Amino acid sequence: MKKYNCIFTGLFLVTLLTPVASQAQPTNADIRAFASSPQWLTTKVYIEGTPQVDVKDKYPGVVGISMWDPERNRYEFFYADTGLSKYDNGGGGYFLVTGDKKTHILIPDKGPTRTVVRRLEALNNEEFTYSREVPRDMVETNEKVRIYVVHAPYKGPIKTTTSH
Repeated sequence: MKKYNCIFTGLFLVTLLTPVASQAQPTNADIRAFASSPQWLTTKVYIEGTPQVDVKDKYPGVVGISMWDPERNRYEFFYADTGLSKYDNGGGGYFLVTGDKKTHILIPDKGPTRTVVRRLEALNNEEFTYSREVPRDMVETNEKVRIYVVHAPYKGPIKTTTSH
């Protein structure tokens, strides 16, 4: 827990030191929007410059159902086909949105990745979209590309519950 306190304290200080002018810029991100739906479903993944081409099949690790608890700053990811949790593989932990509402940071409780920084593109009651640089087709030796991951409130039959 001490590790998380240090991480959150550092991120909090960075947010405080961000120039006030950048925090005043208009944005369509509102962290409260996470609470507008109990579940969010990945609806599309595309590479920068080609929004008309859905490449979800090439990036299955970012596809699924997600749950966000803005009151506790907790998240958990689930497989869209089974509803099973991805928690043990880094699919659950803490999150935060920076004060300028431009960055979404994940801090998994478990798994090989310790922190994931994503650019927040949209966050409102109807859409949650982030982007980040990853190796093309998630093959480590490939060049990096920026992918955009689009989510919408999920209204399907799978009901998920957070495990932590």
